[in-house]
Amino acid sequence: MKIWLSLLSLSIFSFTSAHADIKTLEQNLKTKYPEIEVKSVQNSPIKDVYEVYMGGRIVYTNEEAKYFFVGNLIDLKEQKNLTAEREQVLKSIDVKSLPLKQAIKHVKGKGERTIYVFSDPDCPYCQHLEKELKNVDNVTIYLFLYPITRLHPNAENVSQQIWCSKNPYQAWQDYTLDKKQPSSTKSCTTPVEKNIALAKTLNVDGTPTFFLQDGTRISGARDAGEIELLLKAVK
Repeated sequence: MKIWLSLLSLSIFSFTSAHADIKTLEQNLKTKYPEIEVKSVQNSPIKDVYEVYMGGRIVYTNEEAKYFFVGNLIDLKEQKNLTAEREQVLKSIDVKSLPLKQAIKHVKGKGERTIYVFSDPDCPYCQHLEKELKNVDNVTIYLFLYPITRLHPNAENVSQQIWCSKNPYQAWQDYTLDKKQPSSTKSCTTPVEKNIALAKTLNVDGTPTFFLQDGTRISGARDAGEIELLLKAVK
């Protein structure tokens, strides 16, 4: 009984100590780097080294938060990239929270699978992704027009014209695949500015970025075969 109580006391002390160390680290981060938004602080598998998620990436540090190292933490025995696994979890979203009224909906075939795409009409990688999506069937695409004007100054104007077109997704394909300018000359209320704000909230800082039905984030263009594998992997 005494041994059990001693072990219990030790476990409680260890938990409290670890919790206190995290609190100390969180306070040090706020004090030393007030301009950086820290999303998460967790224990890592390495003693006295903590995982910090900030600026859209994982870094590692101790409770003093003076020095940081960036890289992949590998479990050689299990052949796992622990950093990549954690980033996948941290970067996932609840797709049910997405404002779908701000997206262009396009259904291919039965549309039984779903992806949510943030894309810039003048982004070459976005254009490549659209080309590959033509070869993916049985999918519903929600396209959030997300022009990054610091890279493509005219993209916001094009996005607005696409949204105001009679058939927005067709206008999107005509522009991204065939370089055909949107024919719409009418003005309308568009969600483009809201999409830019939404992307910032979700830490979508590059295009294309798309999310699968389980919230998994995929950054960059993928070919049709890889997209199929990603869709099939969704549980």
